[in-house]
Amino acid sequence: MPEVKSQEEKAKSTIALQPEKMSSKIQLIIAMDLAGFKGNSIAEAVGLTPARVSIIRNSPLFLQEREARWKTLQSQVMDKKTTEIAAGDPVEARIKDLALQAVNKYDMLLSGAKSEFVQKATADSILDRAGYKAKTDKTIVSVEVTEKMADRFERVLGYNGSNSVTKKVTTTTES
Repeated sequence: MPEVKSQEEKAKSTIALQPEKMSSKIQLIIAMDLAGFKGNSIAEAVGLTPARVSIIRNSPLFLQEREARWKTLQSQVMDKKTTEIAAGDPVEARIKDLALQAVNKYDMLLSGAKSEFVQKATADSILDRAGYKAKTDKTIVSVEVTEKMADRFERVLGYNGSNSVTKKVTTTTES
């Protein structure tokens, strides 16, 4: 166990490196410290050197905030609120349970439905919810026909003796 020095016994350079205000990184270090993580693990998780984490963990600001949070946790344990915290929102838990039942229903319909239409609709719904939405974009293709090509089409279609077909081709190609 490393030696813990009082603030007066610390070097001026160490005191100068101690944080003066609370940051999100320091709050994360406090949470990990309360959860039982060691200094090296905390340093790796937050992206600091072990020496920097040690300076932060031994600063008055850190120790004061850690003590306040420790007391809050103790009071919650004493008030038996920890089960509520760990269990989470009962509505969310029920929704997740119903979602699992819905997935089971989809699975049953996909494999057991007698109608191919029901199976396809179920498969489409599953794929849609998984992010594989069917493409509904229509592709429009326009073809430009030169006068020479139009004459050839008329001659080829003219061999069948169908003038109505020739008129349709010339109508569509002129646009």
